[in-house]
Amino acid sequence: MKALKRGINLWSIFGWKYQGHPPLEEIFKKIKEIGFDGIEFVYDTGNLHPDILDRKTRKNILETCESLELEIPSVATGVFWRFNLGSPDEKIRRRGLKFLQRGLELAYDLEAKVLLVVPAVASPDVPYEKTFELSVESLRKGAKWAEDYGVIIGVENVWNKIFYSPLEFKSFLDKINSEYVQAYLDIANTVNFSYPEHWISLLKGRIASVHAKDFDLNVGNIQGFRHLLKGSVDWFKMVRLLREAGYDGYLVLETPPEFDPELKEAKYPEDGYKYAKYNLEALNKIISQEK
Repeated sequence: MKALKRGINLWSIFGWKYQGHPPLEEIFKKIKEIGFDGIEFVYDTGNLHPDILDRKTRKNILETCESLELEIPSVATGVFWRFNLGSPDEKIRRRGLKFLQRGLELAYDLEAKVLLVVPAVASPDVPYEKTFELSVESLRKGAKWAEDYGVIIGVENVWNKIFYSPLEFKSFLDKINSEYVQAYLDIANTVNFSYPEHWISLLKGRIASVHAKDFDLNVGNIQGFRHLLKGSVDWFKMVRLLREAGYDGYLVLETPPEFDPELKEAKYPEDGYKYAKYNLEALNKIISQEK
């Protein structure tokens, strides 16, 4: 089995909204210098909008990473919180599907194997089963595009008021029934509601990528996310279980500076690099248990 690789989501470096500084090339060089194997690229509705990231820009990004021997294993986005793929509003779903298609195209151009997708966002005014059905319908459409591009849609388990059970999550993937729609497992997102052991077991063979961060159960709310080994997740056990389940891909850090409860105000990218280095050291310690 291949060795696990170490990646980092770009939000961990420059925050949730990229303003164009420092240049991406400078960020990539620093990430490589810190010691990562790859980066998770991101797109949004601002400076990293797919329309702004034209073919020339994408080629430059890919060539820069290749020159640094830095992979782009995956692409992530937060646009599906706004353009809900399970919304009863057809206009919203159409916008979401457009961003899904453009995201798959972007991932293909960057030679990424996985596109992270939030499958739906529940609302108290919409029947639960309706959101479920509409999301399945949207991702069945997306699965056809994913197959065309050769990119896997990684459905992430998030705090979206839906799909919190690993059995339900598996059932959701079963209904879509495509090898191009798999799980993007965020282990720390599971621990406040369930046991991550169950997710790893039930999703065996269908985990496209894994997010790595921590969560403090003593906090128990959205403020409880922490940097690696600073919370309640037994990451040594999690990696062992992932390996037993046959997973040999990336562990992608999603660890913005704000996960440190003692930090009053994050400074980007300086604090992004600082915590990236800490979290990589923790990740190396976890992965080294295999040796």
